[in-house]
Amino acid sequence: MTTQKSFKEKNMMFLKNTIKKALPIVAGGLLFPSLALAQLGDADMAKLGVSGTELTPSGAIRAGNADGTIPEWSSEPIKGVANGYGDSLADPFADEKPLFTITAKNYTEYADKLTPGQVGMFKQYPDTFRMHVYPTHRTGANDPWVYDATLAQAKNVKVCAEYASKGEICLDDDIPGGGIPFPIPKTGEEAAWNHYLSFRGVSSEAMVNGALIDSNGGRTDVVMHQRQTWNWWAKDGGKLRSTEWYKRDGGATLCDSWQIKKPPRSSGLVFGGCNFVDNYDFQVYLYIPGQRRVRKAPEIGFHDSPSFGSDGQRTVASRWMHWFGGSIPRHDYAAPVRKELFVPYNNYKLADKDISFDDIFGKEHVNQDLVRYELHRVWVLDTTLKPGQRHLYKRHTAYFDEDTWIGLAYEAYDAKDRLWRVGEQYNTFFYGPNVTRALGDVQIDLINGRYTTFPNWQFQAGKEMGFGGPKIVSNEDDIGYNIDIFTPQGLRKFGRR
Repeated sequence: MTTQKSFKEKNMMFLKNTIKKALPIVAGGLLFPSLALAQLGDADMAKLGVSGTELTPSGAIRAGNADGTIPEWSSEPIKGVANGYGDSLADPFADEKPLFTITAKNYTEYADKLTPGQVGMFKQYPDTFRMHVYPTHRTGANDPWVYDATLAQAKNVKVCAEYASKGEICLDDDIPGGGIPFPIPKTGEEAAWNHYLSFRGVSSEAMVNGALIDSNGGRTDVVMHQRQTWNWWAKDGGKLRSTEWYKRDGGATLCDSWQIKKPPRSSGLVFGGCNFVDNYDFQVYLYIPGQRRVRKAPEIGFHDSPSFGSDGQRTVASRWMHWFGGSIPRHDYAAPVRKELFVPYNNYKLADKDISFDDIFGKEHVNQDLVRYELHRVWVLDTTLKPGQRHLYKRHTAYFDEDTWIGLAYEAYDAKDRLWRVGEQYNTFFYGPNVTRALGDVQIDLINGRYTTFPNWQFQAGKEMGFGGPKIVSNEDDIGYNIDIFTPQGLRKFGRR
């Protein structure tokens, strides 16, 4: 009996240990039970297309709305009013007048088309905040190769298995050449990937301003030289995929560098780095002119750490209205929903180099008479802090343009569920390179009364620094700067000059 009992006990112990070891795997499999790892099937792919389909290549509803206030989407990019652009970007809708203006006195009449952040602004700044609403133009279109890349990518790419098992931000089975990865998103994570990888060109170079405005209306301009490459959209075999730095960890997705030009006390500070398909943590290095050395800077691009040059008033989480942060998300993602809202759109007034910073930045927020709002369908993405995780924002809601997946607005809530910070992004279609990009944004702290902007305002900063307008290209052979600045070795050489 003793031997038999011992045998049973040993088997029970073996079984318990086996179950104990298996539990993390099972729990990992249940970590994101709604996550669809498979590529789009034939039925979904049949809904997508350049013409004659229910959905556009990026997954937007092709048809207008029932009221006729949102028109049908066209695949043809608008031509603008000039050939390309230079020191300014001319407004093709300059002759249009607002249909109506929303103010603190009448905003309740439009409440179903407003974001909580906009309502918060009406309550906080009833005398100065207003929204001029114009006719809707769906200018979010691209060149044919962007549509081809999206349809090809959607057949192959999927969220990586490590996301379900470990919570890691990564992709599997992606192919070179770009594309919106999940034009029919089944999960919030897929919607977030679409936003992050939305088409902004293959490269850009510009002077930018991340202005800081204190609670008394005083302003500090933080002017920087910004260089970016979107390696995700680069073709196989080109220079953006040519070196080990760009090919590592499944390939670079975004490489970014900012060099501070002013204020003088920070001049010369520069960072450069990339993140990757299999490693979302920003692999970034910082050159410190006072020390004349390069160091790794993991805090740049990480969750709720302060955004570079923001005096602690912008976090990484609000970059472009939403940012994953580190390689392991700290928030749970709800499934995205589509909604009709009044959002900033076609803000060509802000592409005029002669509109000065003094014209743009008011004491409490940007000059609302320069902002154009239109009614558009947007994707709404809600995220909530996971139990046991730390983050400045307990909740974060982001709004993405249906046609382009570019960010439009966000709200962030503190640990007490108070509406804390709100933002809007002012996007415009750049004819010539045929991309939609941000000209500026505003990120307002409703509690301390300060506001800041992500480094944008390229035409005004370009005029001030003698650089001209932003240089946006969709062909990597046209990149006009040394891309080694994104590597630690290149940054060391740059720092010695």
